[in-house]
Amino acid sequence: MFSCFIWLSLPCFVNTFPTSGKLPLNRSLEEVLEIPTISGFFPWDNDTLADWQSFVGRSRHGADSQHVAAKALLIAAYSIIIVFSLFGNVLVCHVIIKSKRLRSATSLFIVNLAVADIMITLLNTPFTLARFVNSTWIFGKGMCHVSRFVQYCSLHVSALTLTAIAVDRHQFVLNRS
Repeated sequence: MFSCFIWLSLPCFVNTFPTSGKLPLNRSLEEVLEIPTISGFFPWDNDTLADWQSFVGRSRHGADSQHVAAKALLIAAYSIIIVFSLFGNVLVCHVIIKSKRLRSATSLFIVNLAVADIMITLLNTPFTLARFVNSTWIFGKGMCHVSRFVQYCSLHVSALTLTAIAVDRHQFVLNRS
């Protein structure tokens, strides 16, 4: 789908920028094509530089690039996800810790997964929401590193915990007899 968009929009981009030399815009291959040199390809005068700065300015997404309804929908969806995630994961931790019958290796692994999800919910999801709503990172470089670390750490904890559950169940099945 994306490659189809690129191929369909390519003629618009080609016709947007000025060309130098004998490069035909009507796509006839009957004429001789001359490969422009670097200085001929980028004639940096004031008009071209202003056009380039205008093009770069349009490609950036400012805080006003999203519609108010889209921002409201993002906030509502993320809020619901955060509330349900916290409720569900805290409930899992509470039930497994309070119930003596559920204290097994697999249950502790599930608590470990729930704690990793709580870390993501508290230390990553709200900051991601704020980044999407504001279209930029507003919390500083330190919190950017902390949020990214928590995201990757929780991802690896979840993957390794699922691997440990699989190994534990494999050993249980093999040693059952």
